[in-house]
Amino acid sequence: MKKAFGILSLTAVVGLAACGGADEEVPEENGATGDDGADTEEIDEEEADADEDDAWAEIQEEGKIVVGTSGTYAPVTFYDGEDLTGFDVELVRAIAEELGVEAEFSTMDFDGILPALRNGQIDIAANDFAITEERQEIFELTEPYKFSYGSAIVREEDADRFESARELEGVPVALGSLTSNYAQFAENIGADGTAYDGGVEAILRDVVNGNQDAYLNDYLVLQQTLEGFDDDRLAIAENVKYHATESVMMMRQGNTGLKEVIDEAIATLHDNGTIAELSEEFFGEDASEPVDTDEIVTLEGE
Repeated sequence: MKKAFGILSLTAVVGLAACGGADEEVPEENGATGDDGADTEEIDEEEADADEDDAWAEIQEEGKIVVGTSGTYAPVTFYDGEDLTGFDVELVRAIAEELGVEAEFSTMDFDGILPALRNGQIDIAANDFAITEERQEIFELTEPYKFSYGSAIVREEDADRFESARELEGVPVALGSLTSNYAQFAENIGADGTAYDGGVEAILRDVVNGNQDAYLNDYLVLQQTLEGFDDDRLAIAENVKYHATESVMMMRQGNTGLKEVIDEAIATLHDNGTIAELSEEFFGEDASEPVDTDEIVTLEGE
């Protein structure tokens, strides 16, 4: 039975000391499984049927590739002082270097990235987006470059409470967004989810105080969140593993020429160890290879 999810407005700004001590506000999560907001935009047919040769040719002519990202999802995309950085950000810079162009970043709300892509305001979207059937129908997706799965932060005394992600049914859980893979999983598993729009610090305080029993997000991101929050009353529920994810960047449908050169750059950066090095820098471990899915819960339709 699916639960009704509510939104809790918060004003707390997170102080997440991840990857260089950035002050980080984290209302977003790894990609949406449902409505990306893209199909509600008014799109010109000429834009929707973007010419595959023109997109890459225009980027080469201008000498830059415009990238949409949130800047609010450490350690993937965030500000360290005034400098935009993060795993996806630095990977895009490495890709741009391989292509011989500059990377120009346009930061925006997470929910606005894909509509901006459809409208031609940006060339590619990079924000730890997961592969979904809807996205495959609407956009060109790169080859995956980051592999992970969902997990949960819980109170330290509850670290062994859940033997499987399936035991989250009926459990109060906190979410950073209603349009994420984790919100979709929570709904499908029957958890009692609440989305926060103010930041991860407020979420973790509610877990500590017992208002929520768990915070769902990407395992690698949660590790960095715990390190930054530095509260020994919290822990990762190591047995909670769900929704294996493969992260990609996206381009407008029809931009197959651009996709081809970016895929070639990703392959080069994988083979020469750059992606593994960036993974170690921002996640503390290599996320460039597929994960073992034997113990990961995946629900039908996900």
